[in-house]
Amino acid sequence: MYPDLPPLPDGETERVPGALLVRGDCDDSTWNDVLSRMGELPGTVTHTPGQALPPAQGPIPRRLLVAQDPARRGVTPMEVARALSGERAWVPDLVLIADRGTTSEADLRPLMAFLPSDDDLYRFRVTPRQAAMTYLVLHRPSIEDTLDHHKDCGAAEVELEPGESYEDWSEGSLDLMGAVLETAARPPLYQPPAAPLPVITQNNWGLLVRTDFSDDRAWAALAADADRHDPRIETLEEYQPYVQIVDDPAFAGATPEQVMAIVRPNDDEDEETGEEVVVIADQASMGGSDRTVLVVPLEDNVGWSFRLPPSEVRSMAANLFVCNNDISDWMNRGSSDGPAVMTERERRSWRGW
Repeated sequence: MYPDLPPLPDGETERVPGALLVRGDCDDSTWNDVLSRMGELPGTVTHTPGQALPPAQGPIPRRLLVAQDPARRGVTPMEVARALSGERAWVPDLVLIADRGTTSEADLRPLMAFLPSDDDLYRFRVTPRQAAMTYLVLHRPSIEDTLDHHKDCGAAEVELEPGESYEDWSEGSLDLMGAVLETAARPPLYQPPAAPLPVITQNNWGLLVRTDFSDDRAWAALAADADRHDPRIETLEEYQPYVQIVDDPAFAGATPEQVMAIVRPNDDEDEETGEEVVVIADQASMGGSDRTVLVVPLEDNVGWSFRLPPSEVRSMAANLFVCNNDISDWMNRGSSDGPAVMTERERRSWRGW
């Protein structure tokens, strides 16, 4: 019998986005490796049986509930789903289970995953680093599309042969979402900033955040290039800013993971912002020989990244907004020397190619 999860805190009426991470049938070494790869994510709560769920905190409320008590060893997705069906239960966007498949695949540590909102309980596999990066954007309006993308890339529909158990199927050869993040030369990892970062409300089609403050002259040139008038798009009379620039010393040294976690969409549901992406002017942008900026998607393959010349930012923002192309087209034009270095096969898998 799967034990009950803690009920909602008193007074919590607004929905809090988040994920549930359960230690199922895996050994100590595997579990510790999974936690290490996921990083020190904001809003993490380790569940202690008998204690209430604490209120969500932070400038963007979110919750990662970690359930690791021995009573849950060997738990199945169906048992977790039943525990989440209680009247006062907090229902996460994503459920992750470290199981025997996680233990057997030491290189990638795939987690079994499902969406509590899915009546069919479609199960898929996702790596810890991909799960962590997805957790950081669970507050965004496109999250349903992102999670559906993970389902499509992570596994096929479960079809059991006569006499085959679900556990037999889960230990077989599976598709996997996020393998590229586990094998990257510089895998993404969220660590808390030294001081809380201010929330960025994304009000424009492009968003450029400065995280390096070593060279004001280089920054001024870069910012001008990023939103320079392009006669191929509009005349001078028609010119309007496409790129929202954030030049705040509070973001000095901020990592891409810290920035993506603090970007909030515009509250105006009638105002479109185009495909969700943030562009970062980092140390390489100011001091590197090619002065490229880092492009970090906020939907679908979150955690993946690539670099573009600053002069491409305005065109990218405009074309994404009017759906002339998608982010995969721009990734193929850029260089993939960011946190995730992809093979050609992995490039083709971007957005389900």
